Amino acid sequence: MYVKKIVSIGPTSGKYEIIKAMAEVGVDGFRINFAHGTFDEWRQYVEFVRKAESELGKPLAMIGDIPGPSIRIGEVKEPIAVKKGDTIRFIFGSSVEGVKAVPVPIKKFFDVIDVGDAIVMDDGKTRLQVVDRGSGYIDTLALNDAVIKSRKTITIAGKELDLPILSERDKSYLKFAVENDLDYIGLSYVRTPEDVESVKELLKRFGRDLGIIAKIETRSAVKNLRSIVDVSDVILVARGDLGMNFGLEEIHSLQKQIVEKCLEMRTPVIVATQLLESMMENPIPTRAEVVDITVAVEMGVDALMLTGETSVGKYPLEAAQWLKRIADRAEANLDKFIDKIITKARDKLEDIREKFAKGVLELAEDLRGKLLVFSMHGNTAKRISSLKPRIPIYVASPNIGVLRKLSILWGLNTIHVEAKDYEEGLRKTLEQAVNLNLLSYGELAILTYGLREPRQHIEVLRIET
Repeated sequence: MYVKKIVSIGPTSGKYEIIKAMAEVGVDGFRINFAHGTFDEWRQYVEFVRKAESELGKPLAMIGDIPGPSIRIGEVKEPIAVKKGDTIRFIFGSSVEGVKAVPVPIKKFFDVIDVGDAIVMDDGKTRLQVVDRGSGYIDTLALNDAVIKSRKTITIAGKELDLPILSERDKSYLKFAVENDLDYIGLSYVRTPEDVESVKELLKRFGRDLGIIAKIETRSAVKNLRSIVDVSDVILVARGDLGMNFGLEEIHSLQKQIVEKCLEMRTPVIVATQLLESMMENPIPTRAEVVDITVAVEMGVDALMLTGETSVGKYPLEAAQWLKRIADRAEANLDKFIDKIITKARDKLEDIREKFAKGVLELAEDLRGKLLVFSMHGNTAKRISSLKPRIPIYVASPNIGVLRKLSILWGLNTIHVEAKDYEEGLRKTLEQAVNLNLLSYGELAILTYGLREPRQHIEVLRIET
């Protein structure tokens, strides 16, 4: 199993039985979208995931997705059905009373928008053009039939608002993630590497080392892609908002560009949005969705993420099952693509720690063995994963937080062991792998605990019991 599966939790999946069932069918990580729901609901989701983790003995990553400087409409009491050619008014405010209008609670939105601008909403499903503007309002012409619902993202095509990467409310979400022991922060609307660095500094002040998943969804992010990848723990190809900032016909080439840059820089990458969009309403996916997921696997992504399909869709468990089924089938036919993926991922290694990881991995691959890594901090395991191994990799650690972070990275299988030092850890890793039937009689095991001065430990042995 190379590619990991991540799903979003929401009203239709936020029940313990469903969360546990999704973990049982192969989900490796769960996402909470802080743009929707309440603190009490999110605490419940965290409790359910950790309970499932404990019962299944399977480390599970938890991601908190922060809205960031995105623009979202306010509260609409009832969904507004829009027909092509209708005139729709947007007004400044968080909600409206007695008027058929759409509230937008950000004043700067009305300051920068002009007549003639195009507005895109709800991952591109709603498109409008500005025909008039006044003090605190704009009038727009609907370019297609649509339904406008509360809290949906809204974008002015070709324009970015100069807003801080985190609002005060976003900081409260960040604090929630820290206090509730989440593993990653999804950072929306990243524009520069400084956006990522500033959040890292804030996390340091909170005393936690959460991983940062930088979402690539703006023109600035694409322009600054290399520098953003360089400072991020994980990159997410946010196709929904990419499709609101670029032409839809550009999305495939943008996804390919982002994934290849991540392979080259050995940074984990996730693809998300509309992977199984039809399963919001139907129990089986379309042929086009099957092809879309397969193409993403063939590109060499670390993980695939479902959003609305499992948070508000009618068939959350079925969507998770189909995601695994399609990805597994794509992996079974990955031979014709894996060499290209590996060539990109292992080219131009300069750091001695990366070279060590490559040497151990290629020894295991050449011997057709299984690689067992004991890790206190997860660094060697991350490096091995970034090189896109084609053999099973088993990573053990006494630190459950380390294992949770590693659980969404390419090809890593996690094992929790209790050990005080590296020698004891490596011995217990081997014992656990045998007890769990991960190693069979006659197989070769390659064991290491990473690059440690002054002596390195690499052991090759054949399983005899």
